[in-house]
Amino acid sequence: MRVLVHGLSFGGTRDRIAPAAVGLALRGHRVDWWGGAPPGDMPGTLELVHNVGELLRRKADVVVGGPAHAFATVASGWLVGARTVVLALDRASVATWSPVDRWAWQTIHAAGLIDEAEVEAWRRDPMGLQRDRLALWSPEGSAETPEAGHADTEMLERACERALARQRGHGLRSAVFVDRDGTLVREVGYLADPADIELLPGAAGALRRLQASGAAVVVVSNQSGVGRGLFPLARVHQAMGRLRELLRAAGVELDAIYFCPHRPDAGCPCRKPSPGLLERAADDLQLSLRGSVMIGDKLLDAATAHHAGATGVLVRTGYGRDEEQRIGAGEFSNRPDAVCDDLAAAAAWWLDQA
Repeated sequence: MRVLVHGLSFGGTRDRIAPAAVGLALRGHRVDWWGGAPPGDMPGTLELVHNVGELLRRKADVVVGGPAHAFATVASGWLVGARTVVLALDRASVATWSPVDRWAWQTIHAAGLIDEAEVEAWRRDPMGLQRDRLALWSPEGSAETPEAGHADTEMLERACERALARQRGHGLRSAVFVDRDGTLVREVGYLADPADIELLPGAAGALRRLQASGAAVVVVSNQSGVGRGLFPLARVHQAMGRLRELLRAAGVELDAIYFCPHRPDAGCPCRKPSPGLLERAADDLQLSLRGSVMIGDKLLDAATAHHAGATGVLVRTGYGRDEEQRIGAGEFSNRPDAVCDDLAAAAAWWLDQA
């Protein structure tokens, strides 16, 4: 995502929204910061906007702000072509909104994040805001410093992605779910160093063609190295952030990334071949699983697709050639719908089917 942060709008919510907004940059999203100063160190994908002239040269998909100056926050979104805003809300601030602030909320697809302590009050009286556009912050509480892996960063990221998906308003979309290691990037085994992220030849071009067809592109990955104690969760986010940066440079902005950090024996419903991550993405991004495809270099990727009611494609990159020899045997007796040489060939096959 391309995010504009309206720093002057945070008010009393700064301790929660500011670290989470910097966390988006730590996850590899491109973040422009307009007004005020971000907490902590400046990630490489975060840039300060110093004046209106600079602001007018920026483009963003979503504006992140607080409850103060709602009109100014939305107006900054108009200037950068943003399609939606996500605001951290508290009832005391919203009670002071002027008619112009409330009008601004209605002119753009707006969503809000609220604290758990105010949930019941918002249920009783949404103060003129749409209940279905309000979501909860994490029950963990705010982060002292920006962290890519903090739950508030996750909540803000998903709120932005959900708001963007709902703003489109064209019903359910098809999606292309793509495995990371061995499919999109070179397989190195328990990849934890962002420097090891290397796009496979033709991968970025394949994703560009898929997005041009109108499909959402979502990376779905098992990262059991976290559960095995081989590397911390932060390393996964750093590697995924590097992936976002490389794809952005090649003209691809991912719709979302989902991964499971648990061990294979943890019984986790989000670990492939269980369909949990695909189902979560479908709910967040308004996707039709039956109209979607999962592409990966392992038979478990195709099995994940079938468990979700989607199409499954095996590619021969990464572990794919060895996996192809196992088709029809053992746990993965359900054959992939197609076997292709690489992601580019899989994309061409899928587009032909579509």
